[in-house]
Amino acid sequence: MNCACSRAAGKPRYFGPVSQENVDAVRQIFAVWREEGSPLPSGLLDSEIEWVNPPDAVERGTRQGIDAFSAAADSLDESFEDAWAEIDEILDAGDRVIILATLRGRGRGSGLDIERRQGYIWTFRDGKAIRFEWFNSPDAALIAAGVHCSR
Repeated sequence: MNCACSRAAGKPRYFGPVSQENVDAVRQIFAVWREEGSPLPSGLLDSEIEWVNPPDAVERGTRQGIDAFSAAADSLDESFEDAWAEIDEILDAGDRVIILATLRGRGRGSGLDIERRQGYIWTFRDGKAIRFEWFNSPDAALIAAGVHCSR
């Protein structure tokens, strides 16, 4: 597997033999999320999906089930206006797809624009997302997925 440390700005890059089906599913999930304000209408989330927040999140921990996932997505929408994740890179990690992205939006309370690099790991089984993990940095996602390299 190629190392992601050499990443550069620009179009999304793919590393290793990423399952095209899973990549397409992630792209669809993000597109529907941006368009509809929720990823649920994509039909690509398993009913028992887990949403995993990082340990340093305000609401840390794991939520399980489609209703809990929906509540977590709604919480994000309540905090940020017009928030979306622009995919910068997609990496292979077996049954998981690692997304390195830039989160953009505006704080609802502050009105301040945000632009923050983050990482996400989506785990799939039988064409459905069964786990979504988000990280406060791309490196944290790479380390969690076991594909981080030393410089």
